[in-house]
Amino acid sequence: MSQAMRPLAAPDAGGAPPPAFHLVAGARPLALVVEGSRLYEIDAELALRLDAGEAGAIEELLACGAGAPGLRLAEVAPPPHIHALSLNLAQACNLSCSYCYADEGRFHGAARQMPEAVALAAIDRLLESAGGGRVTVGFIGGEPFLNRSTLHACVAHARARAARLGAAVGFSVTTNGTLLTEADVDLLRDNAFVVTVSLDGDAATHDRHRPDRHGVGSHARALAALGPLLADPGRARVTARATVTRDDLRVAERVGAMLDAGFLEAGVSPARTGPAPELLLCGADWERFLAEMVRAADAELDRVRRLGAGEPLRFSNLGIALQQIHRGSCRPLPCGAAYGYASVSAEGRYYTCHRTLDDPRFALGDLASGPDLEARRRFLAARHVDAQEPCRSCWARYLCGGGCHAEVAAAGRDGCDYVRGWLDHCLRTYVEVAEELPWLLAAA
Repeated sequence: MSQAMRPLAAPDAGGAPPPAFHLVAGARPLALVVEGSRLYEIDAELALRLDAGEAGAIEELLACGAGAPGLRLAEVAPPPHIHALSLNLAQACNLSCSYCYADEGRFHGAARQMPEAVALAAIDRLLESAGGGRVTVGFIGGEPFLNRSTLHACVAHARARAARLGAAVGFSVTTNGTLLTEADVDLLRDNAFVVTVSLDGDAATHDRHRPDRHGVGSHARALAALGPLLADPGRARVTARATVTRDDLRVAERVGAMLDAGFLEAGVSPARTGPAPELLLCGADWERFLAEMVRAADAELDRVRRLGAGEPLRFSNLGIALQQIHRGSCRPLPCGAAYGYASVSAEGRYYTCHRTLDDPRFALGDLASGPDLEARRRFLAARHVDAQEPCRSCWARYLCGGGCHAEVAAAGRDGCDYVRGWLDHCLRTYVEVAEELPWLLAAA
C-alpha cells in the first residue's frame, strides 16, 4: 500500500463493482473507494491527482481494494426463508396524525384487527421455517396495543413454540405509547423488547401534528403511560423517533426534548409521503434539513467530548451511520424488505414491508403458501442499486442502498442530494470519532 494513504475503516465481507471513488472534501483529504466501502485518509498531493482524474492516481487508489470479493446481482437472491416478520395487529389507530402515510394504519381500507389465529399461524410458519435459527417477531399498526390480547398471546406462543423447536426468538414493537398498561410494561421488560416510540419532540411540537381522534394532543398522555418503562426499562431497549415535517425542520430541539423526556436514544425521519403535501419535504427543504442534521450531530458530539470517555452517542441517525462506516457496510439494497423480512396484514397476506400493506405491487403471498420466493427474487432484482438509475451512477449507492422502496415508489428520489450530503458529513466525522472518541465505535 502506498505511504500516501492509510485505511480508516475495514470492509465487510463483500464489495461492489464497478470500481469508483469519492473524494471527501475537508481539512484532511479522504477518499472512499466505493467497492467495499473502503475509506482512506490520503495526502494532499494524491488528492489533487485524483481530483484531476489522473489515471495513475486512480489506479493506485483502487489497487488498495484489489482482490476483495464483489457484490453481484445474482448474489443478493433472498434466502429461502424469512427470519423477521412484522404483524400488523391493528390496522387502526387511536391517534389521527396529520402526516400519517398509513392512513391511521388502515392503508385506505376499513379499520380492522388481526385475529389471534392469523397471528399465531404466521408465527408458527416463521419458526418452523427457521430451522432452529433466530427469528424476530415485530408488532406494528396503526397502534398495535389496540389489539392487546393478541399481542400478549403472540409473545407467549412464540416463546413456547421456539423452545420446543430449539429456536431463539426476539421481539420488537412500534407504538405511540399512549395505551400502555402495567401489564404491557411488564411484557416489554421481561421479553427484552426493542421498543420504538413515535414522539415528535416537546409537547407543542408533538401535539401540532399528533392529536387523538378528538383533536386533543397526545404528548402528555404518551409520557404518562411510558413513564414507568422509561424509569425502569428492565431488559427492554426503548428509543424514540420523530417525524420531521417541513413546517419545522429543527432536529436538535426535537432530539433534545425526547432525551429530556427519559429516552436514552432518539432519532428522526423526514416526512416524504403522506396525505398532507404541505408537510412533506421537497426541493429546497432538503438543504435546510441537512444543515439541521449536521447541527444536531455536531451538538451531540460536543456533548460527548465534554463528558468524556464512556459517554454514549444518543443521536441514533449519527450513531448508525458511524457504525456502518466503521464496519465497511456495503449493501446493494436499503433494508431487509423481501430479503429476510416481510410484513403480514390483518387478513394474513404477506407484503414486502409494513409500509406497503394492501398494495398489490408489493404482495408476496398469503398464509396458505407463505411468502413466495420467486416474487421476492423479482422484487429484489429490480431494486438492486446496480439495476436502476440514478443509483447505478451514484458514489453513495452502497452506503445508501437505494432508498426506502415504499418512499421511492410514492415520491421518487427527491432528496438524494441530502443523502449524499449527510453521508459526506458522516465520513468526515468518522475520522474525528475514530481518533478522539473510539469507544463510540466499539459496538460496530
